[in-house]
Amino acid sequence: MRLSAIGCLLLATACTAPMARSSSAPPPLPPAAAHLAGQLSPLEEQHLAVIRGIHEGRGIIQRARESGILADSAEWWVAGPPEILPFAGTWRGIAGIAEFERRLDATMRYDRVELRRYLVSGDDVAAIFTGAGVAKATGRPFESEIVRLYTFRDGKVVRVRNYYDTAAYVAAVRKD
Repeated sequence: MRLSAIGCLLLATACTAPMARSSSAPPPLPPAAAHLAGQLSPLEEQHLAVIRGIHEGRGIIQRARESGILADSAEWWVAGPPEILPFAGTWRGIAGIAEFERRLDATMRYDRVELRRYLVSGDDVAAIFTGAGVAKATGRPFESEIVRLYTFRDGKVVRVRNYYDTAAYVAAVRKD
């Protein structure tokens, strides 16, 4: 089954479905966040819940527009040489993030994404996962652990930084 690159990146196959609960009880933690049980402040729990919502579904742009989780001026940064990886660089606002999504989907096909772990500290939430697939232009495979770091301000995601094995992506994309 093929998934869009951004949809696959945001799909958390290791997470459990939400369970019925009272409005005062926090949502049950998925295996990737079980180590955080009892360790988070109420604000950190809230931030984690927002990021879980992103990683447990598809279409961050649609979700962002519908739920308002991204600040209008959110910055989305992706490591790598933009002359080789057209999705690398800094993208600003919902329109910029949509352009990132378009370029990533045009360049890479993700066949497997596995959520490994969440980390939370104050206004920062990290999602750590493995992504694998092929570069669309060459058919060459790639696999990388990816760390996506979300930063919150006033209840909104204001910055997202993406760290991954850029050499693996470059090797997959290069035609030489």
